[in-house]
Amino acid sequence: MYKDYFAKLVKQKVFPGCNYAIINNNKIEYGTVGFKALIPKLEKNNIDTLYDLASLTKVIVTNVLITKLLEENKIKLNDKVKKYLPKFKYENITIFNLLTHSSGLIADVKWENITNKEELIEFFYNKELYYQTNSDVIYSDLNFIFLGFIVEKVYKEKLDILAYEKIFKPLHMNNTTFIPNNKDLCAPTEVTSKRGIVRGVVHDEKAYMMGGVLGNAGLFSNVFDLIKFSKMILNDGIVDNKHYIDKKYIDLWFKPFVKGKEKNVRSIGWGIGKSKITGSFCSNNTIYHTGFTGNTLIIDRSNKIAIIILSNRIHPNRDNNLLANKRKYIANFIFRKQVKI
Repeated sequence: MYKDYFAKLVKQKVFPGCNYAIINNNKIEYGTVGFKALIPKLEKNNIDTLYDLASLTKVIVTNVLITKLLEENKIKLNDKVKKYLPKFKYENITIFNLLTHSSGLIADVKWENITNKEELIEFFYNKELYYQTNSDVIYSDLNFIFLGFIVEKVYKEKLDILAYEKIFKPLHMNNTTFIPNNKDLCAPTEVTSKRGIVRGVVHDEKAYMMGGVLGNAGLFSNVFDLIKFSKMILNDGIVDNKHYIDKKYIDLWFKPFVKGKEKNVRSIGWGIGKSKITGSFCSNNTIYHTGFTGNTLIIDRSNKIAIIILSNRIHPNRDNNLLANKRKYIANFIFRKQVKI
């Protein structure tokens, strides 16, 4: 049903290729179109391609681990960040603020003059607030970088090891990793002057400087593993007939907690409701997230629908911004066919 539509997007150069999956209750449709790589040679895409998930790392790893900590009563949403990270300079910013992007931390950081991991960590801790905490909602990598640090501090283990033990293993996400072994299986992202063709290594410069593992980015996966992740959410946290996450904690992901000046609504970890990502035909009970490299994950709880789109739209360079304006039309096209309107 969808292959021709996504192939048309490839022809329009929205992305070199993509893998997609649409879940509607127990029915799953998936496919692959276009090319995995354009440079240095054309490589036809295939359904097993691993994509750099970029900011989907936030919701697949960091947000899930924070939710696990909540469920285990090891942290509370209103705990001050400084309780776990003494170097954190702001007294009143809470874990809730980080999760809902209402902290006041700046949206992006200029990292170009940073030369090593230690300098970068110091740099994160020294950033000034961009706006007053709780006065707006502005998406920031820094929020989830610090959440990743909190996860590591409380569990006393590295983020990638925790992700494997507490997420990938129980959800049978056997192809999901921070450090891919087979780089040829990965879709390349940007062609850069410093790093050449970035392939099988995280694109995000901050995560790259941290060895490929950070709370905001670094994850690689394929469409089949994201189907498993999405089904866990649609099934209210039940996996293999057992509670993976209790429903009341999944409910936090679907509860609209804060609204920004731009009418952007956030739950715990996710964007929520109708938006320029989800289009007009989803229910209000819909969560979503995107990744800079070209990925989209939408989960409509009321309609029992999930949309997964994995692409490398920044290959060969990040100047291709066509996907940003297409996302709502893609979502509308899919929801029109899946939902009785």
